[in-house]
Amino acid sequence: MTRRRALLILASPAVLGMAGLGGCAELQRPNISWPVPPGLLPPEQEPGRAAVNVMAQDMLGASNGIKDEPGRIAQAAGLMEWMAVELNRPRWSPVPPDARAGIGLARDEMRGALGADPLADSPRLAAALAAAYRALRSGNRAAAAAALPRSLFPRGGDATLLRLSDPGPLPQGEISTTYLAERVRVLDETNGWSADFDTPVPADRGGRGPIPLAF
Repeated sequence: MTRRRALLILASPAVLGMAGLGGCAELQRPNISWPVPPGLLPPEQEPGRAAVNVMAQDMLGASNGIKDEPGRIAQAAGLMEWMAVELNRPRWSPVPPDARAGIGLARDEMRGALGADPLADSPRLAAALAAAYRALRSGNRAAAAAALPRSLFPRGGDATLLRLSDPGPLPQGEISTTYLAERVRVLDETNGWSADFDTPVPADRGGRGPIPLAF
């Protein structure tokens, strides 16, 4: 089976429905907007598209496990927390429902891998993971552990850092982030967004040219 075929099967509505209720429940919550925690994204970029692209890049190879890159996993986990809520907003309605729901399932998979409270608020978790990511980037492991409180990560900061260094296979994370990035790219390249979304990225600003639509 090809990777494309596996991606489409695992991201299909039927499989998403069987995979868990976390993502579906997330889609039923109110559309409350909140800013992406500082430091998780490159500056001066539209945060929605930047988050989609960074998540997909961070999760490349995650189906086989990503070891000894705790900052990379912390960044991806924080962005998943933000995007699982952000994707409820009307601006994202042109994105297929299975692509949006898949990020909620990827977020739930990541919480399980890191030993996070499965019922914790996404804003608090995202903020904690962002603080840990910033500390790891600066080389301050102690500050990173302190940023991961037991109220959100019951095993404690040091144990959570070990999980960030070796979270195990994350197939839902890799598949869902890749699928979302592809669907957003297609919408950009075909001007498929509704009027309330930002202007699609043109070629002279880094947008890609036309691509085949046979997905």
